[in-house]
Amino acid sequence: MKLAITPLVLSTATFGLMLGVAQNAQAIGLIPNVTATVTGVTSDTGWGIANTVNGVGLQGPPANVPSLTGDHSSSTVQNAWRSVANATSGTITFDLKRVYNLAGFTFWNMGGSSVISAQGIRNLTIQSSTNGTTWTSIVGAPTSLARGANTNPFAPSNVVSFAPVYASFVRFNVTSSYGIGANARIGFSEIQFRAIPEPSSTLALLALGLAGIGLRKRI
Repeated sequence: MKLAITPLVLSTATFGLMLGVAQNAQAIGLIPNVTATVTGVTSDTGWGIANTVNGVGLQGPPANVPSLTGDHSSSTVQNAWRSVANATSGTITFDLKRVYNLAGFTFWNMGGSSVISAQGIRNLTIQSSTNGTTWTSIVGAPTSLARGANTNPFAPSNVVSFAPVYASFVRFNVTSSYGIGANARIGFSEIQFRAIPEPSSTLALLALGLAGIGLRKRI
């Protein structure tokens, strides 16, 4: 009987541990299908805020697909967002579509030339919400974002990490840009958010594997 049962128990333990690893791999990473809206500032003609969350302009491979890594083409009306001139403050709200254990984001500011990069977001506060009504500042989130590079393509301006927070919305309250005069605008090219697994689900899967090992020892 012992010889017949032991392989089954080992298989259960192995399956539990492998499932935990697989679930972690699936849960850690890019948050899909994010949408964005702008309030308190007017978008420049043709520069749609949807360009900033759909991957357009990212080099890939594959190109023009949301990703947490990679370079971005020079910021243009086709692949970035900016405000009208002489507007250096406003609010950008990102809808994650459900609650995630949010741990950071990758951000590509305006970039590609000295003129374009001057229109990028500079100072801001970053907040999170689970309902879109009650907002809390994210501890450890930056209060300024690096200026985009004057090259084409250019690398991410910021790769941001912070202690995980539960969030279904993220809000940028922007207060300044890198530009003056005609370049006194706010804008950016792309943002992609990163989530990590729920601690409870990870521990439960690990417990399943350990329970199988413990059962084998008793048998």
